[in-house]
Amino acid sequence: MTSLLRRIFELLGRWPVALAACFVLAGVVLLPGLGSAGLWEPQERQLSDRVAPPLDAEAKPADKPAPPPTDDCIRVAPTDAAARSLTRRAIAWGRDNVDDGDAGRRFPLALLGLVTVLAAAGTAMRAGGPRAGIVTAAVLLAMPLLALQSRMLTSEIGTACGAALIVYGLVALTRPAKPPLWLALDAVLSAIALVAGLAIGFYGGGAFLGLLVPIGAIAAAGSFGVPMIADAVKGRPFLWHLPAVLATFAAMALVALLAYELYDLKDPYPGLTPPPARQMFGKAIVPEGCWSDALGAIWRADDDVRFIFDSTFEQIAYGTFPWGIVAPIAMFALLRSSDPRHRLIGAVTLAWAGGAWIATEVFQRKVGFTIWAGFPALAIAIGVWLDSVLVRRARNERDAMPAGAMLVGLFVGLAVLDLGKDMQSFAEKLTSIFVGTDTVPYPKDATILFLPAKLWVLIIGVVVGLGFALSMALWRPSTDQMSRSIRRFADLAMMVALAATITLAAFWTFVWQPRLAIHLSSKEILETFNDLRGPDDPLVIMGDLGQAPKFYTDVKPELLPSREQIVKALKRPTRVFAIAPQSELCPIHREMGELPYFVVDDRNLRSLLLSNRVDGTTDQNPLAEMIAHKEPKTIRQRPKGRIVWDNKIELIGWELPARLSLGETFEVVTYYKILAPVGGVWTMLMHFDGPLRLRDGDHKPIKDRCPTSTWQAGDYIIDRHTMRTSGGNFPAGRYDLWVGFFTGSAPNFRNMTVSVAPGDIRDTNDRVKITSMILD
Repeated sequence: MTSLLRRIFELLGRWPVALAACFVLAGVVLLPGLGSAGLWEPQERQLSDRVAPPLDAEAKPADKPAPPPTDDCIRVAPTDAAARSLTRRAIAWGRDNVDDGDAGRRFPLALLGLVTVLAAAGTAMRAGGPRAGIVTAAVLLAMPLLALQSRMLTSEIGTACGAALIVYGLVALTRPAKPPLWLALDAVLSAIALVAGLAIGFYGGGAFLGLLVPIGAIAAAGSFGVPMIADAVKGRPFLWHLPAVLATFAAMALVALLAYELYDLKDPYPGLTPPPARQMFGKAIVPEGCWSDALGAIWRADDDVRFIFDSTFEQIAYGTFPWGIVAPIAMFALLRSSDPRHRLIGAVTLAWAGGAWIATEVFQRKVGFTIWAGFPALAIAIGVWLDSVLVRRARNERDAMPAGAMLVGLFVGLAVLDLGKDMQSFAEKLTSIFVGTDTVPYPKDATILFLPAKLWVLIIGVVVGLGFALSMALWRPSTDQMSRSIRRFADLAMMVALAATITLAAFWTFVWQPRLAIHLSSKEILETFNDLRGPDDPLVIMGDLGQAPKFYTDVKPELLPSREQIVKALKRPTRVFAIAPQSELCPIHREMGELPYFVVDDRNLRSLLLSNRVDGTTDQNPLAEMIAHKEPKTIRQRPKGRIVWDNKIELIGWELPARLSLGETFEVVTYYKILAPVGGVWTMLMHFDGPLRLRDGDHKPIKDRCPTSTWQAGDYIIDRHTMRTSGGNFPAGRYDLWVGFFTGSAPNFRNMTVSVAPGDIRDTNDRVKITSMILD
């Protein structure tokens, strides 16, 4: 370690510097550019419009208040509910006190995220020292569950924030500052953190998720206060057990309160619904089914079977990538430590994370979707454990590395790679992490520096995992020049891993969320409209964009209920802009006929920006080269006789190279005339049969932009399909191209009937051979 790095290492070992570093790091990652990305739609937009519409929006008629229940059982959430109301209160507060825009609504959530980081870092500093807090802050900020929840409205960051403050307050009271002059101030600050955590936790997650989990974790970690009795009997100091004792009684009180509010004891009788599966004192224990002020929700009598008992695992795995994999190793290493502070933090974080998982699973089955809030525990355990390893390595201690360090590094490196690859296949799991059973599609067109956005998650994650793995596997005590060189390389690998961790934290907030918002928010297409419109150009909208037009443009749009009115608007003689659902493009294209219209922004997954003028931009209409209303003049090869399927689809030409080389990429273009409405959803059959069959010929026609069910008489379909001859895997020779249409899946395929075709080019499977090529 160079003298400069050693000086930095020593400087960060001072808690005022470390605390300032954590604050700056969290502030830089979470606070800038809060309004740069539009709200993801529909989830974020609908939530914002519901709980905090624009201040100058037209007031909607108030819903009639529900009549008071005759049986004292409230079955809908009261408007003045306190538990689990923090997110909507924070959004409305930001609108009223910061800014009536996206940034104002996000700002309170970003502050809660910053407090979560500081509380977690403070807990780590208590157990491991100042540098442990910095590592904790970096690891926590790199977790999507922290970084994205702090900047997105579909957030439950208050539950995690409250828990982090509660744990910090109780741990600080268990391990107070030793200098007497600091003791009083430390106790006051700890009490403030505890009180604030109790309030935030209750408003964020209710008594069950927000209070019982962190308080129960402290109680469990302190063995429910039982050691206090033994120490008192033996005359040893026992007051440091007091937080665990208080936490135990508080947890018992919370359980009793929840049981009282959620369940009734009734006399069993025939036909009692639900049947008395549980009984106490001769009474049936039956869920009330009423609103609980403590729970902040209604406890179902029946489980929601959409949530299985391991449904949270994906949320935990994707939401804590890549460091979450290290957490169990860190927790059990801390539990085996000789340092009582480490053992305490190992027990607290294990109980906190495990308790949060159990509570989340139960809540989802009995109440509804929620976000796992135990992720700060993972960061704290990793920060304390990793710092202890690095400190002992800096001292060149022979036993600095944990047992099996090489296997630990190998396991983490491979696990990060495997999980990162899973996220490439199931990217929608990450985009949908905060919306439960809804699915936010991953926009496949989202790219960063010519690479898919999701690929950068894997790249940065692998750098973190590889750096950690190399550091674990290679470090050895310095006994000779070779060992010192390897040691320096291992230290450099760990620094690279930590630098990549901070890079990943910034990636989530400054790259991932804003980049995906281009495709998931209407902000971009409305800003395109702002850039292109003239002073008198109108905007018409089909579909529900909520209050997005009021946020992102000064023009008051016309709201049109039907596609026919959108088409009528686009046929106006003056310039007009229209926003319509992506699903309406095919019918609009057909109904516009030969009249000009243009797609000026197609980036949004739900909506398109259309216009009848293309001035100042270019046409991005994908159908312009896929569906024509006149026969294309560029057809190079035509059949010698008519080829028709089901008297509806006629093949009128194609384009295909006569010769190809092994490994070459090529394009097949086929032209069809639609004779009658096709109906149904058919897949295009494209077989290259020769010595073997080339793969990947079957495909959805015209890139599945308009399914065959939308094709109408008079349409001309131009299908372009790209294939590759797969290098040396296929022998050279002649390959015949057979085409057709089929529906169904293996083994129940059904091909569309060939109604007209020369007999020498058709087979019994309703395929038609149209041409051949030579593969060299």
